[in-house]
Amino acid sequence: MFAPGAKHHKAALALDDLASALDAGLPIESLGGNVDLEDHVLLDLAWQRGITLTASEKIVLEAAWKSGNAGKALRGRAADRRRQAEFYEEIWAGLRYPVILLCMLPVVAVATYAVIGPDFAIALAIAYGILAIVYLIMARKLGRGDANLERFPIIGSLLEDVRELPYLESLHAQYGAGVPIVEAHGAAIRSVKMRALRERLGQTQQYLSEGIELREALHRSGALCQETRSLLATGEQAGQLEDALERALTRRREVAGRKMATAARRIGQIAYALAVVAIVYVVFKFYSSYFAMMGL
Repeated sequence: MFAPGAKHHKAALALDDLASALDAGLPIESLGGNVDLEDHVLLDLAWQRGITLTASEKIVLEAAWKSGNAGKALRGRAADRRRQAEFYEEIWAGLRYPVILLCMLPVVAVATYAVIGPDFAIALAIAYGILAIVYLIMARKLGRGDANLERFPIIGSLLEDVRELPYLESLHAQYGAGVPIVEAHGAAIRSVKMRALRERLGQTQQYLSEGIELREALHRSGALCQETRSLLATGEQAGQLEDALERALTRRREVAGRKMATAARRIGQIAYALAVVAIVYVVFKFYSSYFAMMGL
């Protein structure tokens, strides 16, 4: 059975096990680590355990190894993976039944082809072909971080929250590990895929390099949403930037999760309605053709 969160649960267990071993004081060599890799030791250990790390996770683990907070960082990444698994499982719960129905339609089209004719099968093939093309185009745009996606209905709203997550995760982990804000910010930018946000954060980096505080640099560049900028500004003014980063990250995760779950339910409802309409059409067409052949 398809388990959308299985790989993340598996990765979380492996990361927790590695963190436990390091916290217990086991030599890095006994775990298969190579100290000659320096800052990439944790990345190599994760790779040996079959964990595919994201760009943000790589940056965080590199910073954690430098600061001596490897165990804490690994447990944090494990917790993130569990949240991702729960997120995907929630989305799949809303899409599962409609997707099964849509997957059954080609079988129905083939099974009834001799009675209802080729029209339904051809229409279904065209519809699925269009969906596949749209999916490939959108996946390619997402992979490139195309700024035009932000102007798309529904998708643009979702990206507003999701695109900030890698940046906030990386910046929070590095700043919490003691990395200076200018250096941490520059590294965090590397985890951002969306081109428009990356460019605005690049401007923020320039302001930071000139000695401007983070809240003012973000305000000038217009990077991040207003809510995130407000949380970070309040925290920085109070001398609690690390706590503010954590609260901003939690807020963006919660908002993005709710939006994605809502979008998944709507897509599931649309897919279910289309599947039901298609099935009703097939049943009507089948019996109409059957009675016509029987001369009734």
